Amino acid sequence: MNKDTYQAMPREGKLAQNLNLTAEMLLEITAPFQHELVYSYVVDTVKYHKRRLYQGGSGPNYQGDLITLCSCKHRMRTARDVDSWDGVWIAGYTSRSHYGEHDLFYLMRISQTFESHRELWFSDSIPEETKIAKAAHLEKFGDVYQPKTESGDPYSFRHYLPPCKIHVHCSPHLWHKDIKYDSGYGGRLSVLLVGDQELSFLWDEPVFASPFDIPRGHKKKTLSDLLSPH
Repeated sequence: MNKDTYQAMPREGKLAQNLNLTAEMLLEITAPFQHELVYSYVVDTVKYHKRRLYQGGSGPNYQGDLITLCSCKHRMRTARDVDSWDGVWIAGYTSRSHYGEHDLFYLMRISQTFESHRELWFSDSIPEETKIAKAAHLEKFGDVYQPKTESGDPYSFRHYLPPCKIHVHCSPHLWHKDIKYDSGYGGRLSVLLVGDQELSFLWDEPVFASPFDIPRGHKKKTLSDLLSPH
């Protein structure tokens, strides 16, 4: 695979330590959270190549040693109010493999939420180097947009730096939706989701297959449902 066509997997940091955990290790770490809610969905941009998994999209973005979901699953991210995502899990699966299974690509427990890209960009809780690693105007797979100024409408694309010309969402109808998606549940706007660094996991080698079918959209289950033997 051409390295310019997919996000690079982490080589250092906490996400590198949590890369390709075995089933036994994951079950041990997540044991205290088995009854917590999980939103599961198919990451259409993850593809198989010689039994390895490659992410050719911007969401999830796992650069800067942090998993974020800020440019994909817009409607799913309107399912809850901004303050009610804490402690909820997100599980991203592949499309069906040659073996007919959805393989787990990433799993994270939400620890931070933001109402807009401006709020995230100016947050002191996100390291500056992480923001730069995720910046859409700098990185092809970036999922965070930098505001032009500290003031202005947080939901107007005109107040943000546009994505770089090679960005996967460079088309206006794509990146404008990243800034403001207003076709969600209950009239809510999409919330930007950030994973707990200690409880975020990635796989580029299939380890877990979903024990249930994942319909178009997303499915709500508990973590014990997701990780149950099948």
